[in-house]
Amino acid sequence: STKTLAEKTYGIFKVGSVNCKSEEELCEEFSVRESPSIVFFPEVGDEEELYKGQKTWEKIFQFGSSRMQSFVRVVNNQNYGDFITSNPTNHKVLLFTSKKVTPPLLKAISKRYQAKLYFGEVRQSETEIIQRFNVSKFPTLLVVADGETHAGVVYEGPMNRDSIEKFLNKYAYE
Repeated sequence: STKTLAEKTYGIFKVGSVNCKSEEELCEEFSVRESPSIVFFPEVGDEEELYKGQKTWEKIFQFGSSRMQSFVRVVNNQNYGDFITSNPTNHKVLLFTSKKVTPPLLKAISKRYQAKLYFGEVRQSETEIIQRFNVSKFPTLLVVADGETHAGVVYEGPMNRDSIEKFLNKYAYE
């Protein structure tokens, strides 16, 4: 249902529903000829895209999140030094994750703080960085306090957008 999809995507991307009986012009403008139809509107550039997959909230969520803009850099042992010295005026935020792709929540947050914070993600296979930061559980989100000594301020709250943003605001706007 649209309600479930909207609940699951809250804070990640927006979902809306349109009744084509009462909004004929709008549906015609976007070439919606059958109901239900799902149309994806990209954040920049490209034309909207008609979703043709299974109509489950999981599949729609996957489809939408794979098309989101991301301002997150994958950080590994080889590029760690470059990550830490890039954007010297911005605090660095690292997500230590067991996921193989950038989590949609992190993509959304990275876009929100694009000019204020610099985001990286460390995959579970990067054992050296994980040990240096003394990370023992996934996911772990932290703000790097000292890149050379691998010191950071670990976020302890729930993994939802509102709570994470409250934590990050002090670093984004100080």
